Amino acid sequence: MSSVKKTPITILMALALVLLTLAWTFPHLGVLIIPAFVLLLDISKRSGPRFWRLYLVTALWNATTTYWIANAHPLGVIATVGINGALMAFALWFSVRAEELLWRFPSFRSQRWLHVLPLLACWISFEQLHEYWGLAFPWLHLGNTFNGMPYLVQWYQYVGTTGGTLWVLLVAYTLHMQGTASKRALWLFITPALLSLVLWYIPQNEAVKRIRVAVVQPNIDAYLEKWDMPEATQIQKVDRLLQTHLGAQQVDLIVLPETFLPEAREETNYGNRPNDRLLHQLLDTYSKTAIFGATTYDFQQTPDVFNRPYGDKYYTLYNTALFRNSAAETAMYHKGKLVVGGETMPFVQLLKPYLGDWAIELGGTSGTLGISERRTVFEDKRTGLKLAPVICWENEFSDYATAYARMGANLIAVITNDGWWGNTAGHVQHLRFSGLRAIEQGKYVVRSANTGVSSIIDEKGRVLRRLDWDTEGVIVSDVPLLENKTLYVKTGNWIGKVAVVLLALLVLTILFSRFFRLKPR
Repeated sequence: MSSVKKTPITILMALALVLLTLAWTFPHLGVLIIPAFVLLLDISKRSGPRFWRLYLVTALWNATTTYWIANAHPLGVIATVGINGALMAFALWFSVRAEELLWRFPSFRSQRWLHVLPLLACWISFEQLHEYWGLAFPWLHLGNTFNGMPYLVQWYQYVGTTGGTLWVLLVAYTLHMQGTASKRALWLFITPALLSLVLWYIPQNEAVKRIRVAVVQPNIDAYLEKWDMPEATQIQKVDRLLQTHLGAQQVDLIVLPETFLPEAREETNYGNRPNDRLLHQLLDTYSKTAIFGATTYDFQQTPDVFNRPYGDKYYTLYNTALFRNSAAETAMYHKGKLVVGGETMPFVQLLKPYLGDWAIELGGTSGTLGISERRTVFEDKRTGLKLAPVICWENEFSDYATAYARMGANLIAVITNDGWWGNTAGHVQHLRFSGLRAIEQGKYVVRSANTGVSSIIDEKGRVLRRLDWDTEGVIVSDVPLLENKTLYVKTGNWIGKVAVVLLALLVLTILFSRFFRLKPR
């Protein structure tokens, strides 16, 4: 690595940015994230303004890979570049600073395997923060980089995408410290890759039960048609599509996209509207069972964080998944992971006491929405279906989505409306994330996107059938109901939890050494 260390810092920064962008832009170049991080580690250890050099690279990385957010909300890109870029840079900067401070301990200096721990603790904890806090944005987690290379990450069924982040960091750090000829780095890379290829070619287990599914892509423009076209017209369009592709045959499950029913409906009165009955008539014709998105609301007698006044009462809006089973019973699930700036105001629980109703109204196009307190598995006893409803943005949250499998789900349904981003890389990456969720849970994914890409994805993350962007149609396919639970489903994201504990111990150790003014020996 001596040649790298002699390279001008500006060239290293430019090269790192190019590699980071290529790794995310082209699905089969995900491995470039490793040399990109080797360069970032070198930049972080050069003398001079380390943080600002890192921030320039990470901010531009966010801009070149998530620029499409501007199609939905221009401020989203500014927030991504400003906040996410800064957090990435801080995680790298602090890991190097912590490593320098720990050199005062002889045991740390003598045990080379300990030197990587600050990097692992800081970066993986940063990713964990993005799973849970008010500005959650897990899109650029390192483990997600391989979303276009499912053949390389079949082992995510054991450790999830956080395991992929750990993999990238370990290989990159080893290359950084020992050079490109390092045998250790080579084996760190090859071993999981070979395991993945073995798992990739092992035939899947035959499912005891299969159901016939119709995935519908109505292709209704998110900006020009979705909220202006009469709801009955949208239902009739789906009726025509199903008539064309199904004819007189019935299927076991129809999958329709997020907010398929755009008009807000009171939950206690669902089913009484003429359009509700029109939709149910359609479902009875082609299938007894369906999942579809809707905007719903309910009333409360007292105010809370998410509701707003209506006369002498209060009401809360939800982005809802509705499920109608073969017994004509309807179940609901409210989206639990909301898009910051689009569906919720960040830190609304803290801000509402000070901003009042403004905290709700400034939550996005529809204001801040309510959320589900827990996940719901939809069941149909006739077919044995146990369906996991994943609504749009929830598709990015590994451990959140995987909780459905812990509850017994045997099929994943992703309902989404990616039309907000236009024909950009956004909807393509969003599709590939569904493949990662399939690997982690060991389940098939049936995915209905309003404008594309709708698909059938197997448990290895392979897209078997798809409807491309800006097309209307129906995918009809037999899919298995897989009951086995992967190791990741059973254990959850233990790597992330360990990293957070390590970071806490790291900070306490540094504070202890500073308080008692320990000096190097």
